[in-house]
Amino acid sequence: MRSLILCLLLTLSSTCARAAFAIQPWPEAAESLQMPPMQHWIGPARAERPFELCALYPHLRDAYWLSVNQGMVEEARRLGVGLRVHEAGGYAAQDEQARQLAECVREGSDAILLGAVDGPTLAEAIGQSPLPVFGLVNALPPEQVVAQVGVPWYQMGWRIGHWLAERHPAGTPTRRVALLPGPEGRGGNNLVEPGFATAIAGSAIELVETLRGDNSREIQRSLVQRLLTRHPNLDYLVGGAMAAEVAVNELARRPPSAPHSNPQPRAPAVLAIYFSHGVERALLRGKLALANSDQMREQGRLAVAQAVCLLQRPAASEAQCPRHMGPAILTLAGPLPARRSTLSDPAFRPVYRVEPSLSPTAP
Repeated sequence: MRSLILCLLLTLSSTCARAAFAIQPWPEAAESLQMPPMQHWIGPARAERPFELCALYPHLRDAYWLSVNQGMVEEARRLGVGLRVHEAGGYAAQDEQARQLAECVREGSDAILLGAVDGPTLAEAIGQSPLPVFGLVNALPPEQVVAQVGVPWYQMGWRIGHWLAERHPAGTPTRRVALLPGPEGRGGNNLVEPGFATAIAGSAIELVETLRGDNSREIQRSLVQRLLTRHPNLDYLVGGAMAAEVAVNELARRPPSAPHSNPQPRAPAVLAIYFSHGVERALLRGKLALANSDQMREQGRLAVAQAVCLLQRPAASEAQCPRHMGPAILTLAGPLPARRSTLSDPAFRPVYRVEPSLSPTAP
């Protein structure tokens, strides 16, 4: 406890800076709503040798993975370890990510931090890797990985649904909702949907349609336009960050009603399952009602710290090097409490290589 207090207070010290993390262990079951209490974990101060970490992302074309990237880069530099980043090109790129798993070995990496595009199809490639594999953001079966960092995405869906159900309980007028969770069966979407469905069960919320598609602006715009055409009297539109951004823009483009004419259908309120820079802007302008943040930049930091901790101490206890953890999920109707835990800086651009350096760096 004394060391935790010192590290929290001495934020200008290169030895302690960012070594103290607020973490939430994962529940035993992915569908659990009973989250363990928050804990404080003191991560490694500096790496004992210049480890090389190989990070594999589904893509780097949106704010989510860009923010994960900055967190990983920050922590790699703080710890003095090397980092190589590869992106698969999208959630349909299973073959490319399997090839990249082998590429990490050829590059001489010490460990792989895997943001999996599709865990089941990568099971064989993961099993064949001689390197320790750490799950990053997208959950993998525990038997496939040494450890993992992320949040339960069932909770991400449940929290949005619970907010709606509390405002529209059974016996009140029915409210029509559409869901755009992102790619089918990819990332955390296979857990978001049942979490959302559980939360709205027995309420006055009616899920009228679910449309799935890749997280590209063009695809999500097409899905949003289709929903608004099919359901002109929609009350809520719930989607991933890209879908929420597009929906806010599409609704802003609706022409105002002419005087004495029939009014335009009432615009649905937009809710975001996860966060982005565009989601933040819409939330602050009052164009978006609610959004979850799973603090993805902090997840990037935690993933690097966890990997270094277990590379240095493979037999460490759970308290010394937690195996299944993530930051708290924030459900917000207003500003982020700590922006640098969620979003990348405005000027940040993807970094694909960090050279190892065990000389101290400034925080």
